Amino acid sequence: MQHRDIPENDIKNDKLNFAPFASRVSKGILNYSQDETFILSLEGEWGSGKTTLINFIKSDIKNDVEIVHFNPWLITDIRQVIKLFFDELMKVILSITTDAKKDEFTKDVRKLISFILPDDVTVGVGDVAKVKYNIAKRLEDKNRDNLEKVKEKINTYLKKLDKKIVIIIDDIDRLTDKETEFIFRLVKGIADFDNLIYILLYDKNVVSNSLLKFKAEKGQKYLEKIVQYPLSVPKPHKITIRNLLFKELDEILTKLECKKVKYIFNKETWSEVHSIVGNYIKTIRDINQIVNIISFEYPIIAEEVNFTDFFIISLIKLKKHTLYELIQNKPSDFFINTNTGYSKEEETKRIQENFSNNLKEFHDFEDLLKISFSIFKEYDYRTLGGHKNKGISNFYYFENYFSFSTSDDKISMKEYYEIKNSFINNDFEVLKKVVLKADEQQKSSYFLDMFYEFNESIEKNEIENMFFNTLKISKDLVSKDKSTFSLFNVSISYEQLGYDVLIKHPKVDDFILNFYKTDSEIEFKVKVNLLRSINEEIAKTYSDKKLKVSDATLAKLNSIVKSELESITYENMSNYSGILNLVHSFNLFNASIDVLSKDIENNIFKSPNDFFKILDIFQSYRIVNGSYKEYYISKESLEKLIKLEVVEEYINELDKSKLLEGQGTLLEYWRNNDKF
Repeated sequence: MQHRDIPENDIKNDKLNFAPFASRVSKGILNYSQDETFILSLEGEWGSGKTTLINFIKSDIKNDVEIVHFNPWLITDIRQVIKLFFDELMKVILSITTDAKKDEFTKDVRKLISFILPDDVTVGVGDVAKVKYNIAKRLEDKNRDNLEKVKEKINTYLKKLDKKIVIIIDDIDRLTDKETEFIFRLVKGIADFDNLIYILLYDKNVVSNSLLKFKAEKGQKYLEKIVQYPLSVPKPHKITIRNLLFKELDEILTKLECKKVKYIFNKETWSEVHSIVGNYIKTIRDINQIVNIISFEYPIIAEEVNFTDFFIISLIKLKKHTLYELIQNKPSDFFINTNTGYSKEEETKRIQENFSNNLKEFHDFEDLLKISFSIFKEYDYRTLGGHKNKGISNFYYFENYFSFSTSDDKISMKEYYEIKNSFINNDFEVLKKVVLKADEQQKSSYFLDMFYEFNESIEKNEIENMFFNTLKISKDLVSKDKSTFSLFNVSISYEQLGYDVLIKHPKVDDFILNFYKTDSEIEFKVKVNLLRSINEEIAKTYSDKKLKVSDATLAKLNSIVKSELESITYENMSNYSGILNLVHSFNLFNASIDVLSKDIENNIFKSPNDFFKILDIFQSYRIVNGSYKEYYISKESLEKLIKLEVVEEYINELDKSKLLEGQGTLLEYWRNNDKF
């Protein structure tokens, strides 16, 4: 991940329009002609661009002054701070002077350090010998100069310099209270030599609070005594900050587009972000922090969340983490849940009152909440843009915003396209593996919802593949319905999907007619259901699901199915699964049931095994109390083929002691009802 907190050095990359201000400060520094130490400050909050600004100033003045850029925050030991400060200062001074008294000057600097640093210290740069100065030895020196005399000698040397030295001390606001106080004492009371210009970089509030512990007066008053010319880092215009933020975010989205990632972007909600983002993103550091979060986290989950909502929840996470945690752990405080038994109006009132009375600490974030959550949106994804929008207040996608992944009981976009692509290709075994896996995980309904909602275009060959695949796979799914009850009938839904795909076929007459004439892989029951749907939709006065076939083609299709029905016999009846639908289909297509009826009469009483085999074909079930299955024999369907009185007589004459396993159960099912 890119480190976005690195300050700019090149003025060509002046994103915040600092160049004019930097130029004015630079001219002021170069025009300063007094010998005395001059101390100015660049004051601004963390992330306001202080270091970037000073880099631009350095670029302007580097040819006319000598620069020492000193950062005490990088050093953990005060002794090392002193040593490094004077090492850097001496290095610059000795590099720009030809004075013959270099050794004497170096000795004076060592003496000065000995006064302020009561420990052993090594001082020296370049060709000058590094000498260890021992405080005990110094104390034995009866002719030692006092501190002021040493400073005066050093100052005399600095007065002779042809160039001024600009000493930049950065990140003062990152120091401890003790270190902060020492830096100001160093600048004002120890190293306040002629020809030096100090530029101190800090957050004024932070430094003022640090100095309070050492000064009786207010820290700000103390600063005013030390700093001769305070400057505040210019605040970029809100539009500048906003444009810079959006430029960074656009780059993230552009990279996703290059990688063909199908992220979700809603222009309407994003326009609302435009109007309020300035209340939360005020500095370059704010931009860096939110962009770092988005650039790291969003690509992981881009296809499973809405970009606007993800940006807002990330901003809340950055600015008010307690609010972020509350949304994550207690969404009922922000979203209407229509499953509570209360009306929408009652839920709305409850949430509004709770937010107004109990969540006052989060009121500053209400305008953010209203964009994504509005504190009024319902969990029902159908009212929130569904699978296309993937909003955070959609219960189906809510968890994605906090886990960077789709939960196991949901279907990800990757899974969706894997299933869809298996449907439009012609490898049925691959399709079977993928769809059955999704079905076992109870994700079929989610796939179908997404497919209908996305309504993506499909090529002609893909339409045909998907049509065949949906009808073929329904056979594998229907077997599950015998053992597991579900309000969502998967097999019927996939048959319906086949019909909905067929509507898109550009030359449907030839294709559908050929399908009914020749295709033997698809169960006849499925073909009957399909043609029934075609007939029902065409018969409607208006329907957006009408199959555009000619009357002649439709007549041929009905004739084919009718002929097939009338050819069914006892021997091949088991090939037409779903006897209830089969018997009902005779009426739908005005087919004669005589052939099948006579065949049943001729075979049902041949032997007890034949009898129970036929009885089993008419087995069905109904749901009691929403979950319990009660099995029965569909006498209503059987009655269309044979008189029930004859069946009753046969059952009464059966030797119940000789029944095989399962046959007694079928008789119990027979007694469960007269007709259903």
